Amino acid sequence: MRSPGLGVGQEESGLRSLEELSKKAQELKEKGMSTYEISDELKVQADTVVWLLLHGRDAAKPRGESYDVYVNWNPIGSSVRRLTLVGQAIADMVRESIEAGEIEEPDVVAGIETAAMAIALIVARSLGKPMAAIRPQRIGEKKMAGAVNPSFYPVEGKKVLIVDTILRMGETARAAIETLEAVKARPVGIAVLANKSGKEKIEGIPLRSLVELLPVARQ
Repeated sequence: MRSPGLGVGQEESGLRSLEELSKKAQELKEKGMSTYEISDELKVQADTVVWLLLHGRDAAKPRGESYDVYVNWNPIGSSVRRLTLVGQAIADMVRESIEAGEIEEPDVVAGIETAAMAIALIVARSLGKPMAAIRPQRIGEKKMAGAVNPSFYPVEGKKVLIVDTILRMGETARAAIETLEAVKARPVGIAVLANKSGKEKIEGIPLRSLVELLPVARQ
């Protein structure tokens, strides 16, 4: 099997090497998580998870072309100060897009549970908006519409900005859009820390990111 050639960036675990990433994948598998649940947890593709589980320690020796990137944002997430600054930067990016007419001004900021809740709170506070929480669900290989957490601000009939940490292929954002539309809310934008998809829109909804990770051809 060809190595996915993972890169380094962040998720909640703060891993420093491919060997540690493989070890983390093995630990999650031993806890009973499926390939797709591990994929969600580590923010990598499902076939990357399979490769990590099969290769173990050899994962630290990638060969062949890269086609996936692991984003380790622990240096941000582990610091309240840095997390606050990044959240404010995302809010500033959104504000700029609103002023440029690229995104409608939202009534509510909605974070994806659970990874994006802290950063969504900072974005909401910076924009002076109430906060909601969305919980998409996974059924087998697919992310599906889930629920809006009733403990946070209601979104029915509101314009909503979706906030997440790492956007991989867009399946979580797509499920969040479906969740909001099911309760008659209107998604007006998606803001993330890092975008791995190369897309500028998800289901027609504008996507903005502080960092964009794009594959490039080898010379």
